[in-house]
Amino acid sequence: MALTNDQIITCLSNIIYMARLDGKITSSEAQTIEEIQKRFVIKKSDFNKASQLAEQSDFRIKLVGHFSDKIKNLEDIIYVSLIDGELNENEKLILTEAINELRISDEQIDIIINDVKSYLDSQNISKVCANCNSNINPNAKFCPECGTLVSITSPEPSVNISYEIPKIGFTIEFAESTAAGFADAVIEQRNAPFNNTCQKAKKTWYLASWLSNDISKSLKLVEYLKGMRNRKVYFDGEEQRWDDIYGFTWCAEQRNSAYKPIEYCFGLDENRFNIWGCKQSRMDWAEWSNWFSYGSFEKVGLLKTQVVFKFNKEKIKHELTTNIFKCKYCPHLKLDFIENVLNKFPSEITVTDKGEWKYKRDYNEIPGAIKITKKTVEGSFTYTDEFYSSGVVPASISIGIEIIKNVISESKKYSEIKSILEFKG
Repeated sequence: MALTNDQIITCLSNIIYMARLDGKITSSEAQTIEEIQKRFVIKKSDFNKASQLAEQSDFRIKLVGHFSDKIKNLEDIIYVSLIDGELNENEKLILTEAINELRISDEQIDIIINDVKSYLDSQNISKVCANCNSNINPNAKFCPECGTLVSITSPEPSVNISYEIPKIGFTIEFAESTAAGFADAVIEQRNAPFNNTCQKAKKTWYLASWLSNDISKSLKLVEYLKGMRNRKVYFDGEEQRWDDIYGFTWCAEQRNSAYKPIEYCFGLDENRFNIWGCKQSRMDWAEWSNWFSYGSFEKVGLLKTQVVFKFNKEKIKHELTTNIFKCKYCPHLKLDFIENVLNKFPSEITVTDKGEWKYKRDYNEIPGAIKITKKTVEGSFTYTDEFYSSGVVPASISIGIEIIKNVISESKKYSEIKSILEFKG
């Protein structure tokens, strides 16, 4: 009876596991696996399943099918183990466990191993001496012409089957692809301070890593990886969602193409303004901005007749943090600047007729709003204006500019920001 599809996957996973056991896959092992795959007539998706099984840390060889199927699978396992040289101790241990399950004699084991070795010897596969270019028997340890040690001078090309994700900094890994940017991505990956490659499920994977303060150096690679499915990003060794790390890149690209990049961040290129230095804060310095209502009106004074608006800075900070979350790794984002601006922002406001702040007008009464009644005299006419207010708004942009001036005056590291103080828009 023929093997079932699941049994074929198991047989192939046994072979792949043995080829990976020494941490690398040589070209001979890869070729052997491919030949066995063709013999099984297995689909690519099933081959990938076999590869994924073999890559599991708790994998154990399991011989399946009839006795003759198990013997054949054992022969393939021994073949892929011997093709790159003698069995190492780890391979011997794994093979011993598999053989013990078959309950065959030592004499039968020797026959199987010798048959495999004889078959290997019958293959006209030769090595070339790196010293004198003479053809050498694949099992020879020394060149018969010049005596050079073959195992050192001409090791068979191999590829890693895994690599370790660095525990510090930003790490990107991606698989080989037919995408247009793949070739440039590989060049950029090789320029990373730490890089590596490995073979997983018949695909070559590429790894590039940078220190935590060097994320800007990874942006070229990120650009080349646009549209590729098989890509991952890690921070300090832990896998992250791609957009949680690189969600800022589209905005950074627009900034780089702006006439004055620093004005772009403050929104001045669109004749808007935010005091935080980040467009993505979505908290503009404008009368319609909801965040000017984050707080509450309170009555103060001995007679409790004076009304002040007290800003809820914790709520403002929460909204800022939420809005810029996807940009938190942007190299242009200055989190300490944002914190200092919030500290300089007034805690409470008393509205006066000619003051720098005025009541925020609401069309409807909402929770926490107060009713404002204002009398205006124009010549011989007097009229009353009534509306509800849930907060206060600045009378001009100059208040926000003054807050930024105060922050800049206390630190030289914000010298780049000084240019926005001269903006005449």
